[in-house]
Amino acid sequence: MNWQHLNPLNSLAGRIFLWFWLVLLLTVALTLVLSRQLMEDTEIRRLPPGVIQQLQQQLQPLRQSQSAAELLQRLAAHGEARWVVVQTADNQVLTPTLLPRNFNQNWLAELNQLNRPRLLRHNNTHLAGPFMLQLGEQQLALYQLRQRPAQPWWRLSSLSQPLLILLLVLISAAASFALAISISRPLRELVQQNLQFASGKLDSRVQRLARRPDELGQLGRSFNTMAEQISALLHNQQRLMRDISHELRSPLARAQLAIALSERQQDLQQLPRLKSELERLEAMLDELLTFSKLDAGQYQLERHPLDLVALAEEVLSINQLEADAKQQQLVLQAPEQLWLEGDSRLLGRALENIVRNAMKYSPSGSQINCTIKVHDTQAQLSISDQGPGLASDQLEQIFQPFYRVSHSRDSQTGGTGLGLAIVAQIIRQHQGQVSASNVSSGGLQINVTLPLT
Repeated sequence: MNWQHLNPLNSLAGRIFLWFWLVLLLTVALTLVLSRQLMEDTEIRRLPPGVIQQLQQQLQPLRQSQSAAELLQRLAAHGEARWVVVQTADNQVLTPTLLPRNFNQNWLAELNQLNRPRLLRHNNTHLAGPFMLQLGEQQLALYQLRQRPAQPWWRLSSLSQPLLILLLVLISAAASFALAISISRPLRELVQQNLQFASGKLDSRVQRLARRPDELGQLGRSFNTMAEQISALLHNQQRLMRDISHELRSPLARAQLAIALSERQQDLQQLPRLKSELERLEAMLDELLTFSKLDAGQYQLERHPLDLVALAEEVLSINQLEADAKQQQLVLQAPEQLWLEGDSRLLGRALENIVRNAMKYSPSGSQINCTIKVHDTQAQLSISDQGPGLASDQLEQIFQPFYRVSHSRDSQTGGTGLGLAIVAQIIRQHQGQVSASNVSSGGLQINVTLPLT
């Protein structure tokens, strides 16, 4: 099993799902933390008897005050600002500046109703009391105030509520921005390379996007494949146009020369030559049109069951007269029948191009062998001649349009240069394969493989 397909990071949908899921979990976690931090951490505990006695001893000098105003003056004069003074009659805090800003003073009213001093813990604030003090007709409750050290800056509880909410928004925004960048950046690369390719820079390819394992990476690799195929197609078309211009120039020049000689000599001796060149042009244009349609995929195959052996016999019989003129023998070795599906017209043309090519390069009195046999689910057809053969580096190039082994361009050895290129296109459209090899005894052999029905 390929575990790469099960990895969610190799899928764009999996990445988006995991990212949003993690952002959601992070938001929920931070919300819970913030809610706990924003809740008032308040509790009431009992004071040990020793602490109560110690605090009561500290209050003894304050009991000598005659009024609340004198008590406050004495506290301010001695710097004893740690005592919170509350008037019990109306629960008014006489030293409100000592309490934290967010402290709920109702807790002091609750403590005033207790019969023993307690310790009130509210966030960083500790209040020990109440300690009752009777000054004339006025009763006061005193609480010793102690502040714990401030928490470090990285503790959430040390931040204010607006800052905590802002922190949560910034974290979720940063995570969402990172996700958006991870998707938009490779797409921008694709758009940029696409525009460069459209402007004529045919070597434009996406690099980083193609290395991704997800759907965006597949998109980048598909773009690179498309760009390579389009570049190859355009280069082939440019090369084809150059070859066409070269191929048409020679017969046209000879035809023009024949016409000029006829006009000068005022006779019809050049007409056969002119006719031959025009027929050569017509054949070349016909093959060029056929090759262009096959190469562009515009040739619709008319598939039907056909007997490959009968088709080969028909092709050989058609070319037998020309072979007899060169004292060549056309020999067929094949079973009685071999059925497959294909376009008989195109396959017949492919076989005829191979046979005529073998006849052209075989010497007089030679033998051309056509062999048909079955191997597994494929039909194998081989046509071999007794010509000079080819160099190993030329065996694949002969299926390229306008490729010739001979540099001669005349009608005796040149041909149009499209015969085997048309063969290759026809065999490929029938889901087959074609190749060339040298015969050990001398000569060239064209091998064709076609799938059986």
